[in-house]
Amino acid sequence: MADRVPTGIQGLDDILNGGLVKNRHVLVTGGPGTGKTIMSYEYLYKGAEKYNQKGLFVSLEVSPERVVDSAKILFKWDWDKHLNKNIIVTRIQRNDYDNINSIIGEYVNQHGIERVVIDSLTLMRLYFRNEDAYRNNLIELYEFLSSLNCTTIVTSEKSYARREDASYTIEEFASDGVINLYLLPRKNDRVRVLEVLKMRDTKHSLSMFPFVIDKDGILISAKTGMISKIE
Repeated sequence: MADRVPTGIQGLDDILNGGLVKNRHVLVTGGPGTGKTIMSYEYLYKGAEKYNQKGLFVSLEVSPERVVDSAKILFKWDWDKHLNKNIIVTRIQRNDYDNINSIIGEYVNQHGIERVVIDSLTLMRLYFRNEDAYRNNLIELYEFLSSLNCTTIVTSEKSYARREDASYTIEEFASDGVINLYLLPRKNDRVRVLEVLKMRDTKHSLSMFPFVIDKDGILISAKTGMISKIE
């Protein structure tokens, strides 16, 4: 059985049959407001708080100060207990995207990082305007992440709101796992929904699960669903 890295997110580890597969890179994708970055925050915080694992948040868009402020506003957790100790937040500027592997590798080696978040690949796609250049750099990034002793969540924006409208690109095909988040209309409201599209080397549910976000974090209603075969 593959070694697991529990996310600490309530309900998600049940869906994933115990957590993410260790040393793999998982894509969390969805439209605006679906909770991609929020899930990333909780993955790092619960890693530090519950499992004593150091985490690295790599922002490709906003400043570290803004990342920290956002996380503190969203959740009631004691971020100051872990920031710059067990959780490190950094930003890679666009002119350094060509050096992203070496920058991440230096943080991981210097600080003993076991959990990494990269937020978000959408900025890399805009930087490498040539599709072949983006594809090559993404594959190099994924291969490099696979060589590190850490388990990574990578986020990416998608424009579709429904599963039937989904289209897939190199990000989904190259990733070890894909978690899709949706914000679906329901009467006069919207509901957040999660599905695990794929997860290599592990069983996982094929169902769609509603979830909510509050000051305590993400709560997924993980009722028993169909279990896929190992890919």
